[in-house]
Amino acid sequence: MADAQIRQRAAPIEIARFVKGQVSSAIATAIDWGLMTSLIFGGVYYVIAAASGAVAGAITDFSVKKWWVFDAARRQSLQKQAAKYALVSATAALLTAALSYGLVDGLHIHKNIGVIIASSIVGFGWNYPMHRLYVFPSEKKRW
Repeated sequence: MADAQIRQRAAPIEIARFVKGQVSSAIATAIDWGLMTSLIFGGVYYVIAAASGAVAGAITDFSVKKWWVFDAARRQSLQKQAAKYALVSATAALLTAALSYGLVDGLHIHKNIGVIIASSIVGFGWNYPMHRLYVFPSEKKRW
């Protein structure tokens, strides 16, 4: 089969995988923010609430991506994938902070908008590609 035909067949699969990845991120964000908000309203110190929400969101995102988005349950050990996911997430946090700073303090964009723009750029430009190619790579590289 010619390379063009392989890419043509792989494109819809990759688009579906990308959409599923965004659904996973949305579910994880809902869990993160929901738990954080619930804990704050329940009287838990906001830093502990924020950290608890972030951890719950990360565990959710990792799990959904491992077993549903990338179907990577048998490709590598859980520990290896979790370590890679943690590295990608830590880098994403640094990238988001730096880009947010540049947008808010450098370009004087409103704080909320600047952070949303920064996290969207990092999510689409860093997180998804790194999850797809590094954390949960396919057995066969098709693209």
